[in-house]
Amino acid sequence: MNTMSSLEMQMQEMIRIAHRAAALGLQSGTGGNISVRCGLSYLAKASGTSLYGMTEADIVTLDREGNIIGGSGLPTKEVRFHLGIYRERPDVGAVVHYHAPFATAFAIKAVAIPLLTFHAQRALRKMPVIPPMPDGSKELAEAVVGALRDREVRLVLLAAHGLVAVGETLLDAQGLAELAEETAKTALAARLLELSG
Repeated sequence: MNTMSSLEMQMQEMIRIAHRAAALGLQSGTGGNISVRCGLSYLAKASGTSLYGMTEADIVTLDREGNIIGGSGLPTKEVRFHLGIYRERPDVGAVVHYHAPFATAFAIKAVAIPLLTFHAQRALRKMPVIPPMPDGSKELAEAVVGALRDREVRLVLLAAHGLVAVGETLLDAQGLAELAEETAKTALAARLLELSG
């Protein structure tokens, strides 16, 4: 009987979610990153690889300090906020970061996405906007982790950058990112209807 290990199952789930995110247009090219907690270690997308074509070779395994203990390549440059979130939030099992175009449009203006639907109000509740900071920087990591210390916060917008969503599972985090993008589209459409009279 051939059974997959927990690590292999997590890798397969990462690949599935990565392909889904790319197919839905949440991320193009080699941008964005995802990670998942796996016992005392973490799996993360390797830097410079695409979500669309992700394979097991594009995943690195990290210890709690961010040292590479498996896989090849370097981890995402945003590894600081991924690991910081896991340290601060034991309830979080996965983190996704995308440059989703509609949500990022709100992030560019440094305003929260209006929560116009009941579903968005229930699921997204609080959505802090992090001021502009260099990507991959210690300052950005500290700001993201600081915002997520509030257990009611599960998604943040990064001004002029994108979004970060967290969840108990990778599917949970992905669902929040998808909802944020859908909510941003709905808000923009509602605004266009208002303008059209």
